[in-house]
Amino acid sequence: MTLYALSRKALASALITACLGLSACERLGNGIEARREIAFSVLSSDDARTQALWAPVVADLQKQTRLKVKIVPSANYEAQVLTFQTKKAQAGWFTNLTGAEVLGRGHGAVFAEAEGVSAYQSLIIVPAASKLKAEDLLKCNRKLTLGLGERRTAASGQAPLYYFFQPNRINMKTCFKAVTTGTAEENIDGVISGKLNAAAVDTDILQDLQKNAPTRFARVKVIWASEALPEDVLIYRDDLDPVTREKLRSFFLSYGRAPGVEGDRQRNILKALELEGFAPEDDDHFIPIRLMKASVELMQAERAENKALIARAKERLEQARADKRAADAATAPQAPADARPAS
Repeated sequence: MTLYALSRKALASALITACLGLSACERLGNGIEARREIAFSVLSSDDARTQALWAPVVADLQKQTRLKVKIVPSANYEAQVLTFQTKKAQAGWFTNLTGAEVLGRGHGAVFAEAEGVSAYQSLIIVPAASKLKAEDLLKCNRKLTLGLGERRTAASGQAPLYYFFQPNRINMKTCFKAVTTGTAEENIDGVISGKLNAAAVDTDILQDLQKNAPTRFARVKVIWASEALPEDVLIYRDDLDPVTREKLRSFFLSYGRAPGVEGDRQRNILKALELEGFAPEDDDHFIPIRLMKASVELMQAERAENKALIARAKERLEQARADKRAADAATAPQAPADARPAS
């Protein structure tokens, strides 16, 4: 995990700058300013639905922390990264690649992850009547059209390359008739209409399709699934004051765990968000995503014979591998001090 150490003077200066001229902050002493209000970033293609789903959580967050909280929906991955980068949000709910990019730019830290959710996987779908199998996508006969997700989508954009095509040494440019990129909705439409022979989506998208459009769901089938991918996470900005950080951390990690009627009410709110609660997490959460992203970037750079991009991708891959080794060493089970080696 990467740690950023600031002196008390530097931290105070950064926090004062972040709150300068804002009524959103209150002075705590030692020059540190605590926020009175925050903006919470979420990815959403339907602002009204997102506001309705998160409104009860926000109401409880405001009641417990006395913070004024505003939901800031972002229509796409680039917009959500920009929202955090420009300090228009101080905390948020992030998907894998977007969250990894926010951390990579030094703008935030992970403090919780989704708990009790079903396995999140990358999927490849084809028309329900198609005879295509996963191995047919590896024949490299330039007869098939494949739809992938946008670049910043881990499940539909990066995971199919990392887990399926890259191990089989498939060159996407020379093996397919065409490879397109689009949203999950565009890829599903392409498969149903016959414009795409196959397309990448994820389990969340397909479950949503089954629930809200069962007729359309019946017109596709899955021919490949990846291993489970890391879940979405909660992130707050690095320059957020420690008091507000602790308020957010305490609220989310305890939410849905209260006994009795109040706990049931909170759990019903989380159920609408298809969550059971939140568990503590840190920046190591993104190591698998960083490994995947750097590996795919290296493959693409080598195919393009771009020395600068190759060097950059190798550096990122080695750093991710080093961080994984450190994380594995830190979490490896330790034998008791008085344990004796097995004879």
